[in-house]
Formats: sequence, structure tokens, C-alpha cells
Amino acid sequence: MNYEVLMFPFGEGEIKVKIPKRNLLKILKVKDPAGLSEEIKAMENSFQNSIGSKPLCEVVDPYSSVALVISDITRPVPNNKIVPCIIDELNKIPVPNERITIVVATGMHRSNTEAELESMLGKRVLEKVKVINHDAFNEKHLTKIGYTSAGTPLEVNSIVADADIKITTGYIEPHEFAGFTGGRKSILPGVSGINAIKWNHRPEMLSHPNARIGVLRGNPIHEDMVEAAKMLGVDFIVNVILNSKKEITKVVAGDLVEAHLEGVKYYKQHASVRVDELADIVIASSGYPLDRNLYQSVKSIIAAEPFVKENGTIVLLTECRDGVTHRLFYEQLKNSSSPDDLIERIKKVEYSPELDHCYLLAKILKKCNIIIVSPNTSIKEISNLVETMQSVEKALNIAFNSEGREASVLALPFATRIVSK
Repeated sequence: MNYEVLMFPFGEGEIKVKIPKRNLLKILKVKDPAGLSEEIKAMENSFQNSIGSKPLCEVVDPYSSVALVISDITRPVPNNKIVPCIIDELNKIPVPNERITIVVATGMHRSNTEAELESMLGKRVLEKVKVINHDAFNEKHLTKIGYTSAGTPLEVNSIVADADIKITTGYIEPHEFAGFTGGRKSILPGVSGINAIKWNHRPEMLSHPNARIGVLRGNPIHEDMVEAAKMLGVDFIVNVILNSKKEITKVVAGDLVEAHLEGVKYYKQHASVRVDELADIVIASSGYPLDRNLYQSVKSIIAAEPFVKENGTIVLLTECRDGVTHRLFYEQLKNSSSPDDLIERIKKVEYSPELDHCYLLAKILKKCNIIIVSPNTSIKEISNLVETMQSVEKALNIAFNSEGREASVLALPFATRIVSK
């Protein structure tokens, strides 16, 4: 039998997958733009030629206190390049380092360690500027802003709320229910309180037909996030688009909404795909850092769902070096006997954002089977809902036994980077 040998991102490396050529329907990949030859210069130019706003040097004055909001370790944002550029630009104004605070937008994630902060920002930045982790659960460090029109009780990190100037950084790629990452997400959920995150991520919002990958217009979660960021007042954003090598391909900077939309438009030009036929089996992965744990890896399953047939099979390849993570997510998956049981359990407990991926996963499990391939044996603890194994070959054999030896296969390396037309 003739095979197509494909390499899928897996952790910080790759994993080899052999697919029979007669079964391979298509390999879905985004057009991968080359990285910018002069990344620093591109960022500096974006500060001057900002989108929908004055240049950064005219937004900030020397007496401003500045909160610089950055993504945490779970996101592949090249903060070690972006942040020094912003600090250098602020110093030219000149804003002294003592008036700049970097706030790590953890959302509901854990705090980043000192070693992680150094890997994200570099020792030079840590020595120059104060860096703090946001804590969504500590009410003493939150400032009440008000309620959005969707009823979200917006509380924001007090350092960010009190700063004269608020600058956010991030990267733009598809998001499982907010449409796209970047822009307004640095505020909600990034530096918001847990009650705001809960309300924005509640099941009623997640179940909306427009709360999905690649959709902004009419997406209630996205619209609520934008309103929250506007209520707080974001003065300038710096977002990047990355290729599969994590190289910067474009920088958009300026207005919270306009700069972000310009970045989304650019992303869609390279990442929108269409398939004429759904597949019996979809093989998906995303690589590091989105496959650090199973909770984040669900994003690859969500990205694969639009391309699989009803009652088909998704094979997820994920390293999961940190295991399942998130206590409620783990407990609900472990204790549920079926997708319907999982949904009912979610309804009965006090809702937490940890359950958003549970809810989305349950919806997909009602449509198709899921097989998870991971070397981390702790993943077996949730095998009552999904099949788990360490071998790609065994996973594909099970998938073909289920779907038939003539089953069509769709390959989605870098699954979370794809937008379905």
C-alpha cells in the first residue's frame, strides 16, 4: 500500500503520520507568509504609522503612567521582541521606566513563574520595568468599571484601570468562540475579574450560532469584549500575525478596533480554506504551546469539527506535557459517562470558565468520535468519553475500523490557524 508521510506539529517538535494515499482527501494548510526580514523596524514603523489613531509618541506624554498588558506563557506572542520595542519608544518620549508597569494578562490561568517571565521578556526587561501577574480571583486588586449592555459585571486589574495610558499587545489567530484572538481579549478576559469572565463565557453565549471560529460580526462574546475594552479605555494596541515558524509576518498597531480588524483581514487572506467534501476522519494538531495541556488542546478539536462528517472521527495529536489541567475541566470529564451527561453536569454546577471547553467538547462528541494520541498517560483518566492512546498507528487503525477501510482522511497540521469559509 502506498502511503503519504506527513509531519504534524507536536510539542516543540513534530510527529510522523503515515496515511494511505488512497484515503487521503486533502491536506489543509494556511498559506504561510514569510517572516519579516526586519521585525524591529516593522514594529517601529507601526508605532508611527498607526491605524485609526495618533502615533504612539503623540498618544503618550512624559508624565503618563503606562500599563503595558501582555499575553501569558500559554500564548506564542513574541513578547521578547514586541515589549523592548515599546519600552524603547516610550523612553524616547521620554517616559521613565519607573512609570511603566507590565501586567501579564493571565485571564483565569495561573501566574507565570519568574523563569517563565524571563523566557517571555528577557532579563533586560525584567531588570528595567516592574512586571506583575494579573489575578482574576483577588478582589482587592480589582477596580469596578460598570456593566456592559450584556450585563457583564466588569472589574479590571487596578494597576491597568488606574494607569493614564493603557497599551495592549497580542497576536491574531482564530479563536474557538471569540472569532479571533488579539485586540479586546487582552482586557476581557485578560485582566478582568473572574465574575466578568464567567458572565462573558457563560453557556448562553457559547451556544450562540455566531460564537465560533473566524466570526466577529454578530458574535455576542466578541461584541461584549469590545464594549468592555472601550469602557476601560484602551489607548493603543500592538498585535502581530505569526507564521507556522512563529515568525512575525505583519504588525498592526493603533486603535483597539480598527487595528485589530486590519490584522484579522490580513489573517483571513492567508488562512481561509474551503472543502467540497467533509471527511470521515480528520487528523489535527497545533503544537506548542497550545498542546501543553488537554484543556488548551480542545481548541484543535474545535478547529477540526467543521471538516468532519456526522458520526465521523477526529484524531487529536497532542503532547500534553502538563496533563489535563484545570480542576473542574478534569473532574467533569472524568466523572461524565456521555456527552449528554457532561452537559447536564455543567448545568447543575456553578458555572466557571474552566467549563467552557467542557461544553464545547460535549457538543462535538454528540456529533463524532474523538481519539486522543498523547505520551502523557494521565490523559487515560478521562477515557470514558474519548479514546486515548500513545500510538498514532493504533489510533488510525481504530479510526479505520470504525469508519471503514475506504474512509476519507483530512489532514489538519496547525489546525487552530485555519478558518473555514
